[in-house]
Amino acid sequence: MEEKPGEKHVIELDDAVEREGLEHLTRIEQDLETIKERTPSPRRAFLLGILQGAGALVGGIVALVIFGWVLSLLGIIPGFTRIVSALQDATAHFRH
Repeated sequence: MEEKPGEKHVIELDDAVEREGLEHLTRIEQDLETIKERTPSPRRAFLLGILQGAGALVGGIVALVIFGWVLSLLGIIPGFTRIVSALQDATAHFRH
């Protein structure tokens, strides 16, 4: 088969593109391995989600109690002091 002018350059260009493509795929594979290492297993992700939800719930309750306590100190919620004292009595009963 007779080689046409410029055909050799096309083959060399194809080889360069192929090498560049393989290097790019290798980098992608390395990035995927890094992501896989940093991503927790589904079981661990579920457990962390449960713990995060429980922490948000407890934190929200504590924030509401502190906010209510401050409002009761200011006299904005007059009945809240009775609720707080009832809760304190209940918790004191469980401690003994």
